[in-house]
Amino acid sequence: MKNSSFPLEGLGEEALFEEMLAAKSDDVDWRAGKLPGFYVHFANDAVKDVGMWALREFHASNALGPGAFPSIRKFETDLVQWALELFNADVGCGSVTSGGTESIFLAAKTAREWAKENRPEVERPKMVLSHSAHPAFNKAAKYLEFDVIRVEPRSDFKTDIEALTAELDSDTVLMAGSAPQFTYGVFDQIKELAGIAEERDIWFHTDACVGGFFSPFAEQLGHDIPPWDFRVPGVRSISADLHKYGFSPKGASVVAFSDPAYHRYQVFDFNDWSRGRYVTSTFAGTRPGANIAAAWAVMRYLGNEGYLEIAARIWELREKLIDGIRSIDGVELCGEPELTLMSYRSDSLDIYQIAAGLSSRGWYTVAPSPNPPAINLGILSLAFGEVMDAYLQDLREVVKQIQQGDHVFEATDLGSYGAA
Repeated sequence: MKNSSFPLEGLGEEALFEEMLAAKSDDVDWRAGKLPGFYVHFANDAVKDVGMWALREFHASNALGPGAFPSIRKFETDLVQWALELFNADVGCGSVTSGGTESIFLAAKTAREWAKENRPEVERPKMVLSHSAHPAFNKAAKYLEFDVIRVEPRSDFKTDIEALTAELDSDTVLMAGSAPQFTYGVFDQIKELAGIAEERDIWFHTDACVGGFFSPFAEQLGHDIPPWDFRVPGVRSISADLHKYGFSPKGASVVAFSDPAYHRYQVFDFNDWSRGRYVTSTFAGTRPGANIAAAWAVMRYLGNEGYLEIAARIWELREKLIDGIRSIDGVELCGEPELTLMSYRSDSLDIYQIAAGLSSRGWYTVAPSPNPPAINLGILSLAFGEVMDAYLQDLREVVKQIQQGDHVFEATDLGSYGAA
């Protein structure tokens, strides 16, 4: 990318907007559904407009100053209480964060501070996870000075509990499970894992960043959702993203705790500077109140009834996508996806060629996950639901072309998950 010099003069609105729209011209057309499984969660235009209104109206608000902006305090308090109710907490506490990574970071930080007081024998904190756990755990560990052990999953992609248990020791402070895993869409065995953690006085965290604001409504619709929330003994914290199936604008997530007493381990409290005491519950100091307001607006706009309607539509699309993939000779699902995310692979074809073939037809497709090589997919956006038939048809045709050996696709156009 060409370096740009600092502009000497300002730009008028018309020229400014024209330049920005030109820069946007190469962005993937997510509204046309060409972004299956990544980055954008979209319910409908009405929900989007509600969130955008709140972003504009509260754009100057700062959650660092709840005394100056009591509206933001109210919105955050409500969001946390609503999340705790959806997650079946009798009591609890929590915060709205910038996203799942910060929520996981704060859960790890809280676990570490809790261990300092309650597990003084720990010399260097350690977390033990399945290999499928999100990289945010390692990111948190890097900053918080945890050691990390990841164990290979079972053949069905769930946690190998025996292997994980073998890695637990007196320094293990944190265990975690995914509900569901981002790559394969299966749930880890939260009940069993949290039970082991409770027996050994280890902090257990459920990473429900993807499913936290979908599973409660899917369960209300009668679908069999594996246990994952605060009804499970031993679960002390949960991360769940509002900007995923809460359908709020980015970035907004909730980190929730089962006991209000855990809040003091989450807080950063500093009183040794010229301005006086400085206290924050999240990693950030200044926090955009607009994101909190927008999340509140969307959730208040939809209510339980609105989320149920969206969940019903997403589940219908999920069934259609699973059936469609299973009907294509040459590809198969990885494991048994239990929510809305999934991966599919091939034992007879080059999955990178399949991914490249889809990319050549305009679908934003990231490089396959490596072990096993598989294409990740999911119903994150109802915009994808509008074009799912076209996706499945293109997948059938690409697979057929590769099977017939009459086409070689260029894999250099594949994207990557995360910034380069």
